[in-house]
Amino acid sequence: MYFAIAFFTIALAGALISARTLCGYNQISPWWKIFVFLLIFFCWLTPVLMRALRGQAWLASEIYGKISLIGYFLFGFVFILLMLLLARDILWGGAYGIARLTGTAKPNWSPLNVALLTKVNAVTLGFAFLFSLGALYAGIRTPAVKEVEIRTPKTDREIRIVQINDMHIDRSKPVKWFADMVDRVNSLNADIVVMPGDIIDDNMEAVQTQADELKRLKSRYGIYYSPGNHEFYNGIVAIQWYLQKIGVVWLAGNGVNVAGLPLYVAGVPDIPVLRKQAGYEHILDNAFSDSYKILLAHNPTLAREYLARGFDLQLSAHTHGGQIFPFHIPVKIVNNYLAGMYDLPEGKLYISRGAGYWGPPLRLLAPSDITLIRLLPEKQVADENRAD
Repeated sequence: MYFAIAFFTIALAGALISARTLCGYNQISPWWKIFVFLLIFFCWLTPVLMRALRGQAWLASEIYGKISLIGYFLFGFVFILLMLLLARDILWGGAYGIARLTGTAKPNWSPLNVALLTKVNAVTLGFAFLFSLGALYAGIRTPAVKEVEIRTPKTDREIRIVQINDMHIDRSKPVKWFADMVDRVNSLNADIVVMPGDIIDDNMEAVQTQADELKRLKSRYGIYYSPGNHEFYNGIVAIQWYLQKIGVVWLAGNGVNVAGLPLYVAGVPDIPVLRKQAGYEHILDNAFSDSYKILLAHNPTLAREYLARGFDLQLSAHTHGGQIFPFHIPVKIVNNYLAGMYDLPEGKLYISRGAGYWGPPLRLLAPSDITLIRLLPEKQVADENRAD
């Protein structure tokens, strides 16, 4: 209830600010101004409308997918438009204010010049649309592979770890998109594949066809999974049953020594109501002392606490790297970290931006990724130094 009220308030404020800025100062019919406000407000409300449509059995998934793509694109567009309008007016107003103080202001460049404001509004709308199209392409393309190297004395051979997370499989997204992700993972010849959460983001029965693409994932020593918050939102029991049925190792407060490799892989669930509690004090009890210890933790917030227990590396997700700028800022504040590799005093934390998207099918300054982690022996470093 509180979330609904907050969302409605933000949508109303965003629509009012955007409509007032775009046409509030122009000499056009009040009816046109009302129409512009209602149109923008409708775009802000599309997530609520899409959520309502998702529950309608009469709406075929293919049709819903197209409607959802358009609806969430419009939501992303009006958000980007609002951010551009705010940034533009702050910079424009600030620059003109400084010019007035210094006696160099020209009336023609005033933010209150209606003729100029009309032209600038048109340009701003154009940029918002172009940015949204670019973000749409970045959001729906097959994720690029990001390669990360880690040196450790705990292995005498290269170990290839492929991390894929935040696929957000739901009924609105086409099967081929997930099939292409799986193909990309399989092309990397992984020793293990790890999935730290938010893979399934819908009722299992509704996304059976999309989820079945996970059956094709290949690795030499297994597929390892820890649940994210969206698995809990969508029926954790059914999701766990399905993934274990197709051979995925489910890690939720436990860990396993990987047969054939000097690796111990553990996982903790991202239970929303327990997010601030580290817990699972005995999660390393079964680990071989000389193994390289990896923790799959969807949410990165408690990385230092978990690494301090003896893990060498925590692999996390959840943040999407902010997904749409400037969400990078609040995401970093809330989660302590944003994306990429962090060398913390207790160990290493790596956060993938994720393979999919949540909500708007847009990514702005936060490209999606599938990560190939190459775990290499330190001995190679010495050999390379001698060769130099």
